Amino acid sequence: MPVSQHTNESDSVSDKKITRRVVKLDTSNQCSLFTGEADQASATIPKPAYQLSEEVRFEDPDPRAIRLNQVRLDEHLIQAGQKQALKLREILETLDWGGFEQAYKPGGRRPYAPRAMLGVIVYGILQGVSSLRALEKLARTDLGCMWVSGGILPDHSILGRFIQRHEEQLTGAFFEQLTARVLQVTGSGTQTLAGDGSVIEAAASRFAVMKAEALTQAIERTRARVEQVEAEGANAQSSRQRLEQLEQAQAALAPRQARRQAKGKPSATMQVNVQDPEAVIQPQKGSKHYAASYKPSVLANEARVIVSFALDPSSETAVVPELLDQAQRQGAVDTALFDAGYCSDAVIEANAERDIELLCPEGRSQGESWIKTSSKYYPKSQFTYDREQDCYRCPQGQALLPVGRYTGNHRYPAYTLYGTPACGQCAFRERCTRRARGRQIKRYEGDDAKDALRAKMQQPEVQERYRQRQAMAEPVFGGLRDRQGLRRFRRKGAKAVRLEFGLHVLAYNLGRALAREAFLRLHAGFKLVIRALYLALSAPDEDCCHIAKL
Repeated sequence: MPVSQHTNESDSVSDKKITRRVVKLDTSNQCSLFTGEADQASATIPKPAYQLSEEVRFEDPDPRAIRLNQVRLDEHLIQAGQKQALKLREILETLDWGGFEQAYKPGGRRPYAPRAMLGVIVYGILQGVSSLRALEKLARTDLGCMWVSGGILPDHSILGRFIQRHEEQLTGAFFEQLTARVLQVTGSGTQTLAGDGSVIEAAASRFAVMKAEALTQAIERTRARVEQVEAEGANAQSSRQRLEQLEQAQAALAPRQARRQAKGKPSATMQVNVQDPEAVIQPQKGSKHYAASYKPSVLANEARVIVSFALDPSSETAVVPELLDQAQRQGAVDTALFDAGYCSDAVIEANAERDIELLCPEGRSQGESWIKTSSKYYPKSQFTYDREQDCYRCPQGQALLPVGRYTGNHRYPAYTLYGTPACGQCAFRERCTRRARGRQIKRYEGDDAKDALRAKMQQPEVQERYRQRQAMAEPVFGGLRDRQGLRRFRRKGAKAVRLEFGLHVLAYNLGRALAREAFLRLHAGFKLVIRALYLALSAPDEDCCHIAKL
């Protein structure tokens, strides 16, 4: 498969003229190794005619023109047992690419077909390759990638501009179209979905973290340096860029400080990463290490297909409405399963508004009791509310009556305060509270829904239904991390990180479709073996040898 280089070809993804060489796979005159004669079979393959409109024509070579000596590329992949690329291209060919066409203008050099470009990207991610330069290399060296893309050889900058140009399609309409196709291939639906989130480290150095006070001092020093350099008549561009970076970090940190102060907590020690201010300094999964990170979230079905995805710098619960809305566009959602970290008024309300049954424990979903527990004090969940008497019953049976009310404001919700004088003589006081006035309980407006959910999660049949969540949602991020290498984002900024995560989700869903196809082939082969054994056991002796050959 010789490679030729041309200077008159581009992908037309930018108005800026491309002057560098564009590499192209040469499939002409592939001669036999022994006879030296040209392979006449390649001449029968039609030339690329991928055309989505009368004006815009795309460079979309036919991979059947690629041969290893006299063996066609798809035949070689089948013989080598590498059928994933064949099925991947087949799925991509069934999708509608009209939404991508609208971003191209007629005239000039032919752009690479969107199907081929995205084929390079998702195939690479499925192999654990997500760097643009590594994808460029993969397109030139991997036979499976050549089949998926038709043999186009885009460089890293062309791949990057393609992703940026089609950001809305990749994370919006096209994602929904692809997900619908994967749901069809896997034979799964959206009736029961399981939610989960994770923490993925941002593309920022841990040495670029600064506290609020240090950030203010750095801004003052840098501003003074800019004024000094400009006064001397020198170029202060680098200092101005540094000042702009610091000021952006301060602007990102200010609202976080305000929210923390509103809760009555100190904010002077809060930190921000200057290289990616939108990322939040937070603990990493499974360790005490803190780093600038984002929290991606997903909803997956019983076949572990990601039906919807979202991303927030620090909150998994804030994106639940967005996740549910995306999922409902794919089909009816009857039940949503979330872990205890999602047990909040906002999540309960979001599901109730959409008429979705919510199964979410308040505590650990292991053992006989799923009620939230604490090693320090009795949690609120162990106090039972009596609606008729309008009081709480503590674990020792004492009644907590209303002792005050708060009307609430735009920051804090209203609540009723319950207390009891019985704490003074209680033998379990140290286990319950250390306050001089005894234990007090706040009841908010949303506590009725929480009480109903808590009571529901105590039912054995509901707990059995909820246990399927672990098999549905937990392996998703394991696959994204281990198979696709998503242990750290490569892009900076929430918008760019969401796009990167969306590409990983696209590749992951395609991987689920490919896994389903492989399972069906294995299952069909297993059935043939069982049938042959059954016939062999039930057939007369003289037919056994004949049947065994089957």
